[in-house]
Amino acid sequence: MRDFISTTFALIGAAAAVPMPQEDPVGPVRILPSFWTFDMVNFTGPGCPDFDSTKEVKTRPTFGMNTVDGTEIYYWHFAYPELRASIGPDVDREGSHTWCETTLKYTEVENYDTKKPKADYRLKLHKNGTRMLANYQLDEGVQAKWGFTYYPEDEDEVVDQIVVNGPVDTLKSGQSDYSPTTKNSKRWALPECGTGTIRFRTDLYVSSKTPKGKGTVASERTTYKGEQYWYGAQQGVSYDWEKCKS
Repeated sequence: MRDFISTTFALIGAAAAVPMPQEDPVGPVRILPSFWTFDMVNFTGPGCPDFDSTKEVKTRPTFGMNTVDGTEIYYWHFAYPELRASIGPDVDREGSHTWCETTLKYTEVENYDTKKPKADYRLKLHKNGTRMLANYQLDEGVQAKWGFTYYPEDEDEVVDQIVVNGPVDTLKSGQSDYSPTTKNSKRWALPECGTGTIRFRTDLYVSSKTPKGKGTVASERTTYKGEQYWYGAQQGVSYDWEKCKS
């Protein structure tokens, strides 16, 4: 069951997925802490107006995904129920663009009981760009464009894009898309081992080549306690780690 309320998630049991070297000497060597958390400490914008909200379904972390074959591909996802946009003859022009700026706090911890901080690993960002899970209904000639602007500390901003062109209808089924990346794509590490702040802005634009073109970008609808909600388009932030010197 999906958790609609919590605003702090972590990859529970991550250590159990780590291959043990003595049991598989030729297997991949993985570089990751045993436990860590991501907290959404702040978010603001028309696409996330629910900071401090008591609503059942709100802007929140949702789930993590990772490989276990040594490729070290990690994403953590964050859902934005209000991050939706539309275009069409009967849609206000302001409805074709929305955005949210998010600040995350990353913490490496000893375990989830005491949450005692540790500093054995340094988090690195943007190894595999950005992932987006969303739902689309776009006429031919209508385009949805996601812009993801990351603000590394003391470095130039990093911008990812995902473009979806109509005709497409995944309003009920949803789809997953990834920003283009290369081996030379920008990556950066947090200044400190074990902790740090991550800030990024998410923009959604819907445009049409013709005045009559229609398009909607949203998320799946879900039922919780007998009521229907937008689950939220989910942005996946990619990362990995490096071992800190003792």
